[in-house]
Amino acid sequence: MSERNGTPIEVAEETREAQSEEPTPEAIDPHEAELAALREQNEAQAKRIDELARAYADALNERESFRRRLERESERQIERARGDVAIVLLDAAEDLRRAVEAHTEDARALAEGVRMIADNFFKQLGQLGLERIEAVGKPFDPLFHEAVDLVPTEDASQDGVVLEEARMGWKMGERVLRATRVRVGKHVPAQPPSEEA
Repeated sequence: MSERNGTPIEVAEETREAQSEEPTPEAIDPHEAELAALREQNEAQAKRIDELARAYADALNERESFRRRLERESERQIERARGDVAIVLLDAAEDLRRAVEAHTEDARALAEGVRMIADNFFKQLGQLGLERIEAVGKPFDPLFHEAVDLVPTEDASQDGVVLEEARMGWKMGERVLRATRVRVGKHVPAQPPSEEA
């Protein structure tokens, strides 16, 4: 009765084997499904991390390139400014050389020539943004003035006022390049005449 070819027993066994090869939804382990979902989620996150890492590396490279461009531009501007100053200095030096080579015996003419050269030199420096700090007659200000001497004065209104410049001061914009050296008035009350007996 156990004839295998095409018997009902054989058919039942083949059916069971087929069912065991293709698991039914009830036969799938819930842990396996959760594991597959986690693997998919992990792969998606790994792709996203890779994209973000590449974007971050690109941003770092762009930042470095931008910094190098800024440095190059800054160096070019500094060189341009140096060139502008050098031209002014060269012009003044050339004017002074011509004045010395003029072989004039007239000291007054030489002095006038040197004064004109100095005026032209300061005018050119002014075009570069250099500005003289005016001091005489103004209250002493330690941000702009450097006191080298106190000058006694009987006039109380001259106390703390710049009476004389010892050296010119210069600024560029708000930046003081060199403070003006000044002599400042110091009020000293007049001594009453002493009575001699």
